[in-house]
Amino acid sequence: MQNAIKTLVSHQEVLDGFDQSKLPIDRDSIRSRRLLRMIELVEVLRTPDNQRTMWQLLLDAGANPDYILMRDCDDDVQNGRRPAIQVRVNTCKHRGFVVLGYDADDRGFKLLLQDEGTSIARVTVEKVNVRKLAEVLEDLVDDGTRRLPQATTNNAVSSNAAIQGDYLLRP
Repeated sequence: MQNAIKTLVSHQEVLDGFDQSKLPIDRDSIRSRRLLRMIELVEVLRTPDNQRTMWQLLLDAGANPDYILMRDCDDDVQNGRRPAIQVRVNTCKHRGFVVLGYDADDRGFKLLLQDEGTSIARVTVEKVNVRKLAEVLEDLVDDGTRRLPQATTNNAVSSNAAIQGDYLLRP
């Protein structure tokens, strides 16, 4: 896993003032536009300290970049299942799975924490808007441990400010 994290960090680039770490996912095989938007959010939204992206936070929480589960759904089905991303984390705050998905009305997100070895969510936070997504995730799983080398600070503008609204959620 350490090699995977080192490889991931070596692919880190600075574009337009953002540190971007890409999820190792084949985007061409994904059908859902909403899932692609969610992946983009995980890659670019910064934590409240403006030091890491959500994906870097998950890597610091012990997420294995080789083991990411995704629910790729048909965007045209109104009452069908919604896209989701699941990763396993291992921190002092939570040992198990984090599931990020759209909430019931598709106007925000929900975060589920599921303990390892169970199939029932222990914590569910619903109706999380884009601006609060990284903050809520950090509160749920971050224990302060840094597994990735500290990136150099580049005075990046907070992506939450640069997004200028929730345009990623619009079709």
